[in-house]
Amino acid sequence: MVGVDMMNTREANIALLLTIPDNAQQQIFNYLSENYCYESPYKPLSSDEIYSELEESRKCYERGEVEDFDKALDDISTKHGL
Repeated sequence: MVGVDMMNTREANIALLLTIPDNAQQQIFNYLSENYCYESPYKPLSSDEIYSELEESRKCYERGEVEDFDKALDDISTKHGL
């Protein structure tokens, strides 16, 4: 790949992933999820887990425990280096 030496590892990985055909993307996702998503905030969730999180979110909203969306997005981006 041209310019890899100018990129950090994350940028090089993303550039490489962009060259992989769509039909192979699911295989890569499955491999990474199965091998590297322990305690990851991005791990796949079951339907019950999603419904449970939505229920808790609604309860927080009803109690007035809310955060400005832009601030929350900035906090997430900072936390995960995005």
